Amino acid sequence: MATIKDIAKYAGVSHGTVSNVLNRKGNVSAEKIKLVEQAAKELGYQMNVQASKLRSGKSGNICIIVPGIDMKMYGKLYAGIEKELHNKNYTIEILCSEGMPATESRLLKKALAMQPAALILVSSLFKNEEVVPGETRIIMVDRYVKGFPEDSVFISFDYEKAGREIGEKCIQDGNKSVALLCENERYTSNRNFIKGVTEIMEGAGCYFEVLETPASMKLNRAFDVLHAADPFDAVITMSREDVENIRMAHCYNQNVEMPDLYSVVSKDFGFENSNMYEMDYKLMGKRIAELILDDEKEDDKKEDCFERHIIQEGHFPQRKAYFPRTEESLKFLTVRNSTSEAIKRLLPMFKEQSGIDVNIVETPYDELRKMVTKMKISEESAFDLVRIDMAWMMGTSEHIFREIDRSNEIIKQICSCIFPGISEEYYSVNGTMYALPLDACVQMLFCRKDMFEDELIKRRYYESSRKKLEIPRDFAEYNKIARFFTRRYNKKSSTAYGTTLTYGRSYTAACEILPRFYEKGGSIIDEKGKITIDTENMKAAFREYLESADYATKEPHFWWQESAEVFSNGFTAMNILFSNYASDMVHNTNSRVAGKIIYAEVPGGSPLLGGGSVGITRNTKKEQACLKFLDWLYSDEIAELVTYLGGFICNKNIVNNAEILELYPWIKGIENMFRKGKRGSQEKKNEKFDEFAFEEILGSAVISAVSGISTVEEALREAQKACDKVFNKN
Repeated sequence: MATIKDIAKYAGVSHGTVSNVLNRKGNVSAEKIKLVEQAAKELGYQMNVQASKLRSGKSGNICIIVPGIDMKMYGKLYAGIEKELHNKNYTIEILCSEGMPATESRLLKKALAMQPAALILVSSLFKNEEVVPGETRIIMVDRYVKGFPEDSVFISFDYEKAGREIGEKCIQDGNKSVALLCENERYTSNRNFIKGVTEIMEGAGCYFEVLETPASMKLNRAFDVLHAADPFDAVITMSREDVENIRMAHCYNQNVEMPDLYSVVSKDFGFENSNMYEMDYKLMGKRIAELILDDEKEDDKKEDCFERHIIQEGHFPQRKAYFPRTEESLKFLTVRNSTSEAIKRLLPMFKEQSGIDVNIVETPYDELRKMVTKMKISEESAFDLVRIDMAWMMGTSEHIFREIDRSNEIIKQICSCIFPGISEEYYSVNGTMYALPLDACVQMLFCRKDMFEDELIKRRYYESSRKKLEIPRDFAEYNKIARFFTRRYNKKSSTAYGTTLTYGRSYTAACEILPRFYEKGGSIIDEKGKITIDTENMKAAFREYLESADYATKEPHFWWQESAEVFSNGFTAMNILFSNYASDMVHNTNSRVAGKIIYAEVPGGSPLLGGGSVGITRNTKKEQACLKFLDWLYSDEIAELVTYLGGFICNKNIVNNAEILELYPWIKGIENMFRKGKRGSQEKKNEKFDEFAFEEILGSAVISAVSGISTVEEALREAQKACDKVFNKN
């Protein structure tokens, strides 16, 4: 096998240079990086990652010790860790203590002998009886153990909160006598859970018993509970296994009434029961892996101090209480997209549950606009529900939708499901609520990870610009990087173009220019309430966009789908698109960039909001059926299923679902992007303002300037005249 010495000789460079290149360290020229990489490839060199880590005093091993590998929550925990670390050159070993302290002590010795980079422990110990060397990073999960090294980490769900919320639901369901099953009360998670449940039970004056149940006696305890002299109304437990044991015991004596069952369970695809309080252990595993990777990055800076992390995302799945079954039909008009297709697949379930047949009518974007315009003029509709673009809310919604009562219990429940980052611009006009955000989306920056992290490319960029190749934070930097990745300006570029632009229609062109305008602190409405776009800020944004056009494909893309395809085919290094097109770039068999994408914030931090909202039409006579449908559509179960099927409904629990984040990693930071998102202005400074009409004017100016029909100054001058005529005329 080739060695570093062999590579150095073959490449004609020093041993130190080879070491720096292979370990991604030092200030090495692009020329030498290329020589070393080529030599290593031709000599068949493979870096011994394990040996490299041992030289630094750590192995590439991660050890996980859990009480039982057959328990679903720990299987999910492992899956979350493994998913994040599988391509990071770590070897992960899971060991089972069977909940026995003696076995765990033996396994601890075995694990520590491996010199692991981290030891992840769901412990059955109450304190560290043996000396655990301080070199090993200990991550305690759910159960805190005294006496571990000072730089240990404790990470857990908020079990006290879980106990309170389960107790509250149990009381709300009318239960008066409750058995609380748990393992040893000395475990941190158990103790906190009992505290939460006890607080609620005592406050409600409910009779309850805490029944400690060793792992070996769980089935016995299930029979005891079912055959108690004074039957329990409900059983609260901390594990799915307890629930399964009680159900099994009931199978052998069905003359006994089954109590209501409430339990903490690991998050699953779909839902088992509305009484099951879900904690996403796969998400926990993901968080643990991120801690390990952060430790690796900040190894030299890390202080020896105890860390405590409490994860808050536990919740009951929101299965809705439907109205009594009725035989009705609804007509729902919407744009044809991935969300509408996903909803359509699930409608048979809704009909079976409710008796309501929803006829979903899908139409292209332009046709939907025409149909909505006709409804606006006539203020009549053949539809019960309509999805409109959120840019049409101003000037449209009050004509076609009935006002939504915010105090309605169903509406309050739906709004509680929507994550906080969603703007009121999806809901209301001048404070009046007309709709609900449906398939909300936001602009994002997509970059080729394989190129932005390639050492040779990074060095070449540095040599050409004297700056690090990083995700661009502003559009000036964006253009510099786009130029570097455009083969016309850089013959060694891995891509033909640095970016794509979508300006074939006035609507898309306006959406492209506005984030650049907002970056510069621009506002489309001046202090006097006039729509003002012929400004220095807008001119600067136009010039910046024209420069971007020089680094993009020459054919104007008419819709973002076309730009997504170009990026998917590997022709560009960067792309700015709405988040609803991310799936098109990743989840298709022809994509050349799947698994090679960085999902980031739009340069300048002022992305444009997009997507649509759904409202109930003014003239429908089926408002209750519409509410029933919306109640079903926004539930956790359906929102998650829609997302799995490639759509998006802005339910807040989606962003904390590890399974969904694996499929759609761009969702991870989307909530914060929504908070920063902009779209037009609903300030009552200009009552004539219509966002769609404004974007038609602005977009036409962009097309004129990019196409060379007009100069920037001429295009904006004409656009300002149009704005004055439509919006500013007294």
